Amino acid sequence: MNKIRIILLGLIIWSCSVSAQNYQYHTNSRKAIKLFEKAVEAADNRQRRDAVDNCYKALAVDSTFLEAHVLLSEIYRYSGQDIEMVHHLSKVVSIDPHFEMEYYYILSEAEYRLGRYEEALVYLEFFLENQELNDKNRKKVERIRDMIEFSIYAVNNPVPFRPISLGNGVNSQFDEYWPSLTADEEILVFTRLIPATDYGKAAGNYQEDLFVSHLKDGKYMHAYKMPGEMNTELNEGAQCISSDGRMCIITACNRSDGKGSCDLYLSYKQGQYWSEPINLGPKVNTGAWESNPSLSANGRILYFASNRSGGLGEMDIWAVELGKDGFPANSAMNLGKPINTEYNDCSPFIHPDGRTLYFASDGHIGMGDYDLFVSRLGYDAKWSKPENLGYPINTKGEERSMIVNAKGDLAMFASARERGKGLDIYAFPLHEKAKPTTVTYVKGYVYDSITTKRLAANLELIDIETGNIVVEDISDEQTGEYLLCLPVDRDYAFNVSRDSYLFYSENFSLTDLEDPSEPYIMNIPLQPIKEGVTVVLKNIFFDFNKFELKSESYPELKKVIDFMVLNPHVKIEIGGHTDNVGNKDFNQTLSNNRAKAVYTYLINNGIESNRLSYKGYDFSIPIATNETEQGRALNRRTEFKIVGVSK
Repeated sequence: MNKIRIILLGLIIWSCSVSAQNYQYHTNSRKAIKLFEKAVEAADNRQRRDAVDNCYKALAVDSTFLEAHVLLSEIYRYSGQDIEMVHHLSKVVSIDPHFEMEYYYILSEAEYRLGRYEEALVYLEFFLENQELNDKNRKKVERIRDMIEFSIYAVNNPVPFRPISLGNGVNSQFDEYWPSLTADEEILVFTRLIPATDYGKAAGNYQEDLFVSHLKDGKYMHAYKMPGEMNTELNEGAQCISSDGRMCIITACNRSDGKGSCDLYLSYKQGQYWSEPINLGPKVNTGAWESNPSLSANGRILYFASNRSGGLGEMDIWAVELGKDGFPANSAMNLGKPINTEYNDCSPFIHPDGRTLYFASDGHIGMGDYDLFVSRLGYDAKWSKPENLGYPINTKGEERSMIVNAKGDLAMFASARERGKGLDIYAFPLHEKAKPTTVTYVKGYVYDSITTKRLAANLELIDIETGNIVVEDISDEQTGEYLLCLPVDRDYAFNVSRDSYLFYSENFSLTDLEDPSEPYIMNIPLQPIKEGVTVVLKNIFFDFNKFELKSESYPELKKVIDFMVLNPHVKIEIGGHTDNVGNKDFNQTLSNNRAKAVYTYLINNGIESNRLSYKGYDFSIPIATNETEQGRALNRRTEFKIVGVSK
């Protein structure tokens, strides 16, 4: 059967050819046909308005003129006017249900985009029942059906969602998006689309710059451009700030040193200013597009999105290991399945727990354009099947660039909402099923215990159970400040060291906490090496009333060994101390044996015996009260004291 064929030549270019011979219009009105043929001619000549006007004039003569509805539906379809397109194409299938089966599929897709999921499912089911499809096309159509059925379920089972604007300090008359946040939530960095006239360019041009806002009394204050050499007259956007606020990975486009259209760059905070961003190089950047960076809490893994070759889809999520200097140690690796699909997967955000990944995708089953998903990294190093964050977090529109605070109870994202000023940044409580592991943090500054001068020092956070170093960092050279994230439900050893100083030892037990989100504020004094000073080794462990070293003590003992090797002129005494529970003789023997166990371990690991001594002090030198369990725990300790410093 001959039919009207309407072929898209461009966004607003149509060619409409009608085979007049043996073709019978769905109208008996010669006037309507004449008007319709004028519409076809106008469409051929790219005169969209005339084509539409003549179609409507034809329909005014005969409202059931199927061919006029077809032409209008195609014009509206290719100009992105789904509501108008659906109106006219639904008229077509109601006038002649078997005129063209493909129209049911087109209607289903459009109703899906409009968020009218029930209607979309009806059209799609009819299409599947009445159209023969090869395996490839059937798979494609069935995927759409899965998306529609999920959307119906999601709308009928909404998740808690209450977005609140970050307020006038952050949101302006311009668009704000791509938020990133330090672990303590005190610094918010985001992208703002501003007039390029700020740099003397022609009015009407816009560019992306990076802005920063500080938290005060529960609100983010007036945002200002990131100071230093971060912003230029080109586009800087889609960034992530490190958990301690001292490093930032940004996306910059069309720079002279760029590898492709957009590349990833590294900048460090120096005092109150940011350094000139440096291209991360070919291990990350290619001739393609790289963007959407997200940095792990320890600063060692960078996640990002790229449309480079070698992936699974059009846009994939990749990861690269970074060295201590912040630059790639190896080439980037594709995260593979189940994260990436054959479509678009982007906008990754790795939570400070290091195991919960949020990202956007139009490839996984969702509700519309891009939806937000969460996947969790198991201890087998495999990512779980991504889960849709649900409606109304996800909608028929596009959702991207979501981040979650370290506590895991609050998310932020950019959205264009009815009462907003365009694209604004909102915060909302994250529902339970989507929450990551709660992460707290330890922050403060390092200083000289004698002069109070702020110091740059080496920081190590060690998982006591595994002995693995979780975080290595250096406190700020000017301010001595530091911040380290601490995922809960683990126990950590914390060591701070610097040449010519005794190291500092701390312990964090984060299992079964009443308030796991409560941070630790610790300003750490380092003692210069001199005779008589003492260090408490807070990560030396023994079983109750025993003196065999537990394996969890080994990372701390390694620090003692390293200290002794780096300072061959130093002699130390290992001191054992107990609480006052039990008689003095028992505690004297126990404290002496524990000190000897440490002494023996150090000798067995290469430290000369003439540089070591040990002594048990029972409970004769308490550092806290023995009237409380907390005080007694502090008194049960192992120390080392400098007893000699040779020249």
